[in-house]
Amino acid sequence: MNSLQALSRLLYKLVLLLFIGYVAQAQVPGGKGGPLSGSKDRKSRTGSSILDDSTKQVYGPETSRFLLESDLLTNRDTTYTIDTLLENIHNYNFVNRYNNRYVDLGNLGTAIRPVFYAPPAQIGTYFGMNVYDLYALTPDKIKYYDTKSPYTYLKYVQGGLYQQLLNLGHSRNINSRWNIGFDFQRLTSGKQYGYTERSERQVDHYGVSAYTRWISSDSSYHILAHFSHQNHWVNEQGGILNNLGTDQSTLLDNFAENAVSQLVPAISGNPPTQMVRGNDYRNNWHIYHQYKFGNGFQVYHIFDRQTQRYDYYDNGNTYSEYASVRGAGNYFYPDVSPSDTAYRYYFSDDTTHDVMRYVVYENRIGLKGKYQGWDYRLYARRRDFKATYTGLYTTTNTEYNPVTYKKGETFLGAWGQYSFKKNIKLYAEAEFLLFRDYKLSGTFESPWFKVSYLSMLYSPTVVQQRMYSNHFRWSNDFSPVSVNQLSGQLTLKYKALTFEPSASISNLANYIYLDQDIKPQQSSAFQIFNVGASLNLHGKIFHTENQVVFTQTTNNINVIRMPQWFINSRWYAEGFLFRKALFMQIGIDAHYKSDYYANAYMPAIAQFYLQDEFLVKGYPVIDVFANARVGRVRLFVKMSHINQGLVFGNGYFTTPYYPGQRRTLGFGVLWPLFD
Repeated sequence: MNSLQALSRLLYKLVLLLFIGYVAQAQVPGGKGGPLSGSKDRKSRTGSSILDDSTKQVYGPETSRFLLESDLLTNRDTTYTIDTLLENIHNYNFVNRYNNRYVDLGNLGTAIRPVFYAPPAQIGTYFGMNVYDLYALTPDKIKYYDTKSPYTYLKYVQGGLYQQLLNLGHSRNINSRWNIGFDFQRLTSGKQYGYTERSERQVDHYGVSAYTRWISSDSSYHILAHFSHQNHWVNEQGGILNNLGTDQSTLLDNFAENAVSQLVPAISGNPPTQMVRGNDYRNNWHIYHQYKFGNGFQVYHIFDRQTQRYDYYDNGNTYSEYASVRGAGNYFYPDVSPSDTAYRYYFSDDTTHDVMRYVVYENRIGLKGKYQGWDYRLYARRRDFKATYTGLYTTTNTEYNPVTYKKGETFLGAWGQYSFKKNIKLYAEAEFLLFRDYKLSGTFESPWFKVSYLSMLYSPTVVQQRMYSNHFRWSNDFSPVSVNQLSGQLTLKYKALTFEPSASISNLANYIYLDQDIKPQQSSAFQIFNVGASLNLHGKIFHTENQVVFTQTTNNINVIRMPQWFINSRWYAEGFLFRKALFMQIGIDAHYKSDYYANAYMPAIAQFYLQDEFLVKGYPVIDVFANARVGRVRLFVKMSHINQGLVFGNGYFTTPYYPGQRRTLGFGVLWPLFD
C-alpha cells in the first residue's frame, strides 16, 4: 500500500470517528457547544469535602477535577480541570511530547536520555538506571481526583511501523470524602530493521497505577496513596551493523529491508525467538498524609518503597556466532582483558543473563505552615537502599560471586515561599545529606522575568560506583559532583506576541561519565553556557511557536556531548467548522539539532557513553498534523518525518548506528466519559 492509499484510508477512519464522536456527544448532557477551555491552568478553591456520585448536576470537565501531591505539599489550595485542549495531542511519541529535549534509539519505547545537562532533582545516592524513567508512572504523574461522577478516559494511538499506545483510566468517589481510581498504560512498537517478520516487536510495555484519596470529615487529615508497576521489555538490536565502513547516507538507503542488527537477530518462528532482551521492572508503594491543627500548623509524612530490577539476556552470546555476523575479532562487547584473547568475558561465553536489583525505603517527616508571610516546610528524610548484582550462571564458576551494596542516608531540609503582590514570588530551598551532599537554591519569579540560582553537591549513582556483570566490572570511590548554576529569563509581551530570551551558566566539577571504553571517569572543572529564546504569536486563526538554544562548553572538556544548535518550530491554524460543530487545528512541526558526537548506547548495562567515531549529523525533521475536537472527543492524524527522501536526505540517526523513524502515518483518539 502506498502513502496516498494509506492517507485516504486514514482520512476515512478520521471522518468516521468524528461522526461517531458527534453522535455520542449528542447523548451527553451539555455535550454540544463551543470549545471547552478546561486545562491545567484553570484553578478553583479546594472544598472541604468531595461530592458523591449521586449529586444531581450536569457532569463534565468542570465537575471532575484533580490535584497533584505537590499542590498539597506546598499548601496550594488549587485543583485542575480535565484537559480538553488540542495543543500537542498529536505528539504521542515521548521525544516529541517533551519538545524534543530527549533523544531515544529511533523507536517508541526505546532507551531515552535528555539532550541537555540537568542537575538531579534531589541529592543522595540513587540507582542510576534511568533510561526508562520517562515511561514510568512516577508519583509526580499521579492525579488524585474529585470526580463527582464516575470519570473514565481513553487514549488510543495507532502509529506507523506497528506502534501502539493505549492509556486507560477510571476514577470515582466512594462517598463524599473518598475517591479511588486506576491508570493503565500499554505501549508497543515494531522493529524498524533486522526483523524476521514485519510485525516483530521491539518494545512491549505495561504500566499500571492504583490510587486513592481520603479526607476526614473536618478536613484536618488528608491522605494520598498509590501503587504503581512497570514491566518494560525491549528486544535489543545494538543499532545497524556497519562492518564495511559504509557512509551514513548509504546505511540509511532502504535500511528497513537491507540493514542487519549488530546484536544477534531473532530466530524465525511463531512468534520469533528473541535472542537479546532487556527488561526494566518496577514496583512502587507511595503514601503522603498530613494533619492540620486548628491554628493551621501541619505535620506530614511521606513513605516510599521502590523496587527496580534490570535484567539483560543475550542467548546469542557465543563469540563464534558474533564473529560470523560482525567479522572475526569485531565484537559488540568490549574484551574483559584486551591483552589476552582468552578472556573476553567474566562468567560465560555463550550466554549472558545479568540481574541488577535496587530496593529503597524512604521516609520523610516534616512540619509546615505560614509565618510572617512565608509558606514554610521543615523536614528530616531517611533513605535506606540495597543494590544487588546477580545472574544465572553456574555456581562452579570461580569468577561468579554475587555482589551486594547497601547504604543508609539521613537528610535535613527546609523550603520556603514568599508571595508579593501582582504574582511576584520568592522561593528558597536548602537540603543537607549529613557529612556529604547539599542543595541550596533560590528563585525570584514575576510576570516579567525569572532568576534562579542553584548550588549543589550530589553523590555518584550506584551504577557509577559499582558494576558486576558478564562484560563489565568496576568498584569506584568517586567524589561528589559539584554544580553551581545561574539562569534567567525575560518575558516580553506585545498584544499577541510573546518574546522570551533566556540564558544560563553552569559550573561543574568532578562530573562523572562513561568514557569511550565504557568505564566511569571523573572530570576536572568546566562550564556550560546556554543562550536561547522563544518567539510565539497567537492570533485568532494563525499561530506560531518557535524556540532556539545555543550551547557551548569551556576548558576543552567535552564529556557532556550536546548539539550546539537546537531549534523547534510550529506553525498552525485553528478554528471552527460546520457551524461550530467541529474545532480543528492544522499545522506543521519542525525540529533541528546541529552535528555532534552523540553518546552511544550499551544495552548490557542500560547506559549511554562517550564515542568519537560516529558523527550524528544535523537534520531537520518535519511533521504535519491535524487535530480536531467534536464535543469532548479529540482526534488527530499525523504524518511524521514527511520530508524523508524529498528534501534534506534519506533520513537521520538519533544515536550512533540507530536510525530515526521513517515516514509514518498515525492517528489517535482521546475520549473522556463523565457518567
